[in-house]
Amino acid sequence: MTKQTVTLDEAIVVSEKLPPLDRLRLIGILSNGLCSELKQDAEPVDMLSLAGLGAEIWQAIDVTQYLEQERVSWDRLIKPSSTTESLA
Repeated sequence: MTKQTVTLDEAIVVSEKLPPLDRLRLIGILSNGLCSELKQDAEPVDMLSLAGLGAEIWQAIDVTQYLEQERVSWDRLIKPSSTTESLA
């Protein structure tokens, strides 16, 4: 049996002729196959090798002040503003 090479454009045209559920199954099949290939090719990462990565970014930043600013910004997202409360 000979293998036929199909271009991406040809595969798209053929896949568009499939019913929606079959296209969804095809996406799952392709996704699972790709994930398996990527897992085989992936080299394990030594987490200890990441220690200190990006440290130079924080050298000129007061970490305590930065964290406080972030927490204040989160609080603004979580707590409704007085304008929103007055509209209710």
